[in-house]
Amino acid sequence: MSRSLSCDSQLKGTVSTSRGSMKVDLSKLEIAALWRYWRHFNLVDTIPNPSKEQLVDVVERHFMSQQMDELQVIVGFVHAAKRLKTVCK
Repeated sequence: MSRSLSCDSQLKGTVSTSRGSMKVDLSKLEIAALWRYWRHFNLVDTIPNPSKEQLVDVVERHFMSQQMDELQVIVGFVHAAKRLKTVCK
């Protein structure tokens, strides 16, 4: 898939929360990681003891609702990698 095609589809809002359209398969995460995500973002749901599938659903909805500047994320990643490189020398 070309970069412009993926950017166009994101800009038009065609990304849905169905697992088929996600580029990241959050169901591959262990349940402990899903709980950490849940706690980190203080996600609240009415399910008292959610199953892994229910956790994945809540986390996916939250993850897909986040809007970010892709270029800013990449630049931040590069800066963090450079800092890590200088610290580890």
